[in-house]
Amino acid sequence: MKNVKQVIIVRKDLKLRRATVASLTSQAATKFLTENNESDRLDELYVKLSYEEVAWLQGSGEPVILGVESQLAIDDLIFRAKLLGISVHSITGSYAKSTEDDSVLCAAFGPDDEELINRIMGNLKSI
Repeated sequence: MKNVKQVIIVRKDLKLRRATVASLTSQAATKFLTENNESDRLDELYVKLSYEEVAWLQGSGEPVILGVESQLAIDDLIFRAKLLGISVHSITGSYAKSTEDDSVLCAAFGPDDEELINRIMGNLKSI
């Protein structure tokens, strides 16, 4: 059985309050469910999950929250993840009028194979 991991990257340059970080990271952690919804109805959710997503939902891993220093750094991680086929689920928007509307505030990488995700995370530190 593979080890499964989800990493959520938060931009530290925005100096977000703890409550805001908690809200954004919880949104990012579960966004793969709504982004993969195949239902045409607003009141139901029909999602086909990968092995890693099912394993993660069943408790075989927990999200790891790490930080980067800029929009450029998070964009680079997203680009590298997509090259490896890792799903990325971004939370975008403006914060305190200091970012652009399409700025990535945080992003969830996976859930996916732990070794695959570790390839792009390098030596990032937790926030």
